[in-house]
Amino acid sequence: MDLGRILTRAWQIIWQHKVLWIFGILASCAGGGGGGGGGFGGSSNVSEPQNFGPQFEQFGRNLENFLESGGWVLIAGIFCLLLLIGILAWVVGIFGKVGLIRGVLRAEDGQPINFRALSGDARAQLGSALGLNLVLGLIAFLGAVGLLLLGIPLGVLTLGFGLICLVCLVVPLAIVFSIYSEVANVALVKERLSINEALGKSWSLLRSQPGPLAGLAIALFIIGVLASLVMLLPLVVVFAPILFTIFTDPDAMSRGFLIAGVLFLLVLPILLLLQGILVSYIQSVWTLGYLQLDAASGTPEVIVKPRRPRTPRTSKA
Repeated sequence: MDLGRILTRAWQIIWQHKVLWIFGILASCAGGGGGGGGGFGGSSNVSEPQNFGPQFEQFGRNLENFLESGGWVLIAGIFCLLLLIGILAWVVGIFGKVGLIRGVLRAEDGQPINFRALSGDARAQLGSALGLNLVLGLIAFLGAVGLLLLGIPLGVLTLGFGLICLVCLVVPLAIVFSIYSEVANVALVKERLSINEALGKSWSLLRSQPGPLAGLAIALFIIGVLASLVMLLPLVVVFAPILFTIFTDPDAMSRGFLIAGVLFLLVLPILLLLQGILVSYIQSVWTLGYLQLDAASGTPEVIVKPRRPRTPRTSKA
């Protein structure tokens, strides 16, 4: 696999056809990560929990009154709304992903690339792509549940040593499954396969070309990390006022939050644009990599020449 040519060609495609950036922004709706941390602590002064006791009791009574007055309906409505937004974002993300793949294929075939054409291609294959990613998500969920059920007793029986080994095993499995998912999506869109055929095609290519696919994934991981660091620079500028007010004038923290909010709204379009470029580039690399590896591992087609029809023999009278 010519990795350098793939990386260069992917950049040429997305730079020449900037409409792919829009589909990159849409495709980013299907992915995302979040993290959070929390902590709690205690104090040796036993009188502190007693001071907070009446406040917690009042909060409990207010919450109970809120639920009895129909507040649970509001909570259920908010939950359903968030669930609906999540589903719509996922559908939009898959739509953008299919549009990106079709855009790269059109560029390689010399076909015209515009928003209308890519939208039509994406709508035509959206149903099968949603089904494929739903199956992939179900596989990932069942695998995570299975590892969790295995990890709890394993960690207890081995005093945590087995759990550490299991975590070390989960990381490469997650990487392999991510590669498998990307290849399956490209195979489904490019070959117009069914879900089972796309999964089988991806597994076949993963078994026959594990080294090149691993190299491609490592290269994209490095590119993604470097690009993320670049995208963090505007956020540093955004949150600088808050940090400045914390260490210089804590009383003016509200003014710092206001300035940070205004800066964030100004920087948000730039972040979305950079995210769209990054996602479109990564998807272009996966598509070009699939095309090259599939051509290298494909079996030659057997061309059957049509037979000439036999002319019936006329019997002599």
